[in-house]
Amino acid sequence: MTKTTLDLSDIPNVLKIAEAAARDAGSYLIEQLGNATVKYQKSLRDDLLDVDLEAENIIITRLNKEAPYLGVLSEEAGNGGRQDQHWIIDPLDGSTNFQHSNPTFAVAIALAVSQTTIAGVIYLPTSNEMFTAIQNQGAYLNGQQINVSQTATLGNAIIHIGDFTKENDPQTSDEGLKDFSKLVTQIRRVRMIGTAAADLAYVSCGRAEALINHATHPWDIEAGKLLLLEAGGKVTTLERQNGKPVTIYSNNFLHQAIKELLKD
Repeated sequence: MTKTTLDLSDIPNVLKIAEAAARDAGSYLIEQLGNATVKYQKSLRDDLLDVDLEAENIIITRLNKEAPYLGVLSEEAGNGGRQDQHWIIDPLDGSTNFQHSNPTFAVAIALAVSQTTIAGVIYLPTSNEMFTAIQNQGAYLNGQQINVSQTATLGNAIIHIGDFTKENDPQTSDEGLKDFSKLVTQIRRVRMIGTAAADLAYVSCGRAEALINHATHPWDIEAGKLLLLEAGGKVTTLERQNGKPVTIYSNNFLHQAIKELLKD
């Protein structure tokens, strides 16, 4: 009998499909690093690359073949199939890095059921690091369980900031600069690496203490958000007076201090 729905007891096996798809896309991306072509400009500071589309095609083709009963929400292809049980896909997070031959980029795939993310993978191809998480089952890096750092003072913290200039929105850029100014005088180091998926993977395994991010698209954050929570982290979205929310993803120990620092 053809399978028509996701069996929740089979999530670990289904996640293996996502891992394989992410590795397929990652292998392709490594081969193409330095050879990307711009298909068209999505916004003033955001190009769609030919490799975005091909990596997406590689992922969706494998997912549809091995789990055809699941729908898809992908950054470039949009919605397909059922949306009560579906994959959320970012085939290349860090496209601008990739376009400039920068090896910091990621493939992210999450699995959502009834609008709740229950599993996810983030793959960093150039370092061959596979981050995985299943709801209530912990977070892992290449099969070894990971946890957030235990740094509890801002003065010892490394905090990442998402690229607040990407959408060319003056309000978001202004708020991002204000956040940067508040952080830089209080913490050890600030980093902006250009990929939310890698940012969240790094916080999840203790390479940084927090990410301050304005991104709201599910393909940017869902896999990483689950990974962080399963690694012991905490997430809070602050609603700003200008209507542009900012989200704090932290190791939990510094969460309240960061909230106080960034509040309006």
